[in-house]
Parts: sequence; C-alpha cells; structure tokens
Amino acid sequence: MPDEMMMLAENEALTADEVASMLQVSKNTVYNLVKRDELASYHVGRKMRFTRADVLNYVARSRKDKAVAMQGRKEAQSQDFAPALAQPQGFAPALAQSVAAPAPARETAMGAHAKAAGGYAIAGNDIVGDMLANYLGAVEVPIKRVYEGSYHALTEAYFGRAQAALAHIYDGVTGQYNVPAVQRLLPGVPLQVVRLVKRRQGFIVQKGNPKALRTWADLWKPGVRIANRERGCSSRILLDQKLAKAGLRRASLQGYAHEFPSALTMASVVARGGADVGIGAERVFHQVEGIDFLPLQDEWLDIVLVGEPGSNRVAQAIVKLARTKAFKAEVAAVAGYDTSHMGEVVYEQ
Repeated sequence: MPDEMMMLAENEALTADEVASMLQVSKNTVYNLVKRDELASYHVGRKMRFTRADVLNYVARSRKDKAVAMQGRKEAQSQDFAPALAQPQGFAPALAQSVAAPAPARETAMGAHAKAAGGYAIAGNDIVGDMLANYLGAVEVPIKRVYEGSYHALTEAYFGRAQAALAHIYDGVTGQYNVPAVQRLLPGVPLQVVRLVKRRQGFIVQKGNPKALRTWADLWKPGVRIANRERGCSSRILLDQKLAKAGLRRASLQGYAHEFPSALTMASVVARGGADVGIGAERVFHQVEGIDFLPLQDEWLDIVLVGEPGSNRVAQAIVKLARTKAFKAEVAAVAGYDTSHMGEVVYEQ
C-alpha cells in the first residue's frame, strides 16, 4: 500500500469540500492554499485528500503568523513606516487580487496566459510574492499571482505569460543561484534580477534524525527512503544537481520516483513516517510538527522583472518597495528569511 494511503486512514481523510466547510472558505480557496504551499494535501488516485491534523496545524500556524506579522508591522511603524507605500506617480493604490486556482493541478499554459492578460502577473510559489502583491495593489490593472515552481515561473516569464518570476534555482556548475538559470531560460530577454531573501536549504528529517543523515551521500544508506519533490521545483533541481556532481545514480535512491506536490506535503509525509528525508527550506521546519531540519547550504530567493529597467511602473514599484524598511521588517518576520540584501539588483540583461 502506498505511503500516502497508509497515512490517510478512512477515519481521517477529508475532501476539499469538507476542508472548505471547516475553514469556512470556498473550495477554490482550499486549492489556492495547496498551491501556495500553506496546506498539505495528498493524492489517492486522482482524488485530493487532506488529514484533519494538517488542517488543524494550518489553523494554528495561521494564527501564529498573523500575530508575528502584526508585531512586525508595529515595529515597522516605529521605523518610518509612513512612506513605505509611497507610489510612483500614477500608481493606483488598489487592492491586489489573488487568482483563485480552478483545479489542484498545475495551471495550463493557456490558463496562465488568460490570467496574465490585462494584468501584471507574478509567478512563483513563495510567500514573498503574496506579500508583494498585497502591498502593491495595481497600476491601472490588478496584480495577479500564478503559483508555479521556479523553473516553470521562469518559462512563464519567457513566454510573456508573467511579467515577474520568483526563483531560487541552484546551478551545480557555477555554484550560483538564479542568474545562470535566467541566462539559459530567458535568452535575450531584457530583465532585472532583484535580490529578495537569503534562506537555508537542507534535509527535512524525522524528529531526532533516526537515520543519522548529514550529507548527500547519506541518502544511499541502507533503508533510507526519500520523499521527493516534483520536476521543476527548486528543491528537486538542487537534489538532482548534487547527485549528479557526486556521481550518484538517482534511480537507485529509494523513493526517488515518488513525487510530492508541495513542501508541506513532503514534510508531513516525513513526520508521519512515510519517508525518512526530504529536501526543503528551513521555513518548512517551523510549519510542520514532528520533523527536524539539517541545513546544508544557503540559497537566494530573487525576483526576475521582465522589461527594460525603468520601463514598467509596477516593476519600479517592486524594486522601491523591496528597499523600504517597513517591507523588509515584515518579510524578516518569516522564520528563516534574511532580508539584509533585499532590493539589490544582482543582474541585468
């Protein structure tokens, strides 16, 4: 029996409709929470299911995050918060719109294009993208969010289906983040890469790390099972490049072919004993009970802004906002996020 089905005993498996009823939100909002990596989900065949424990964990975490954000805003207000939302001339302070996910699967290219049409779309899964959208509002048209992994977010930007993309893609040859991937995936496209946060990537393991995992080579210890992420996800790209550099065969890694659609789902599988290890960011450790985090390296989360520098008012506003003390303070309240270099332009083409 697959690990997911073992974890989802009939007495605890919930449908999206049941979760929506528990949270008093729409079914589309539940799907959106999954896509934003805020609520863990599992697939049994083609059906999406949830556990009551994960839903209750989301509720408790949301309350804690709200309290932290409120404290961050109070601190920011004491640090010259008033000009934080100063807009470029002509910038309309409208409320940002989030695109409700019509289905739990990855948005199709046509669907993403339809959402981007007539608006400024920020692609990528990280919570910083949501925070930017909520702060910015709109310039004549609303800010929209397209929830994709870093690889897909960059391709959406290349094909014009998004005007900005969040990325944290490791390059195994240079050891750099994002710029090599941008050069490969957006050749010749005028753009800026703007630094957002530094954070730590590493092993998500069961509490106490019973398999004593410390290095990439430890993944080949007898009996070690991995909860892998989907293709296009930055954590998956990091794993694949590390394995290739070490000359290790992916096919021989137990559990490698079993992909999970979000960091929360992967971490929940590890916490419940369905796997021994997964690859993820430190923030996941603060979101899921029953796991430990072993940092392996720092990574950079950047935002790629398509267009000639200074040619788009929304892009200008994003750079300006990223440099304000108030916005930095709010992002810094997210566990594991270092904003000391936020707003720096690290590459242009």
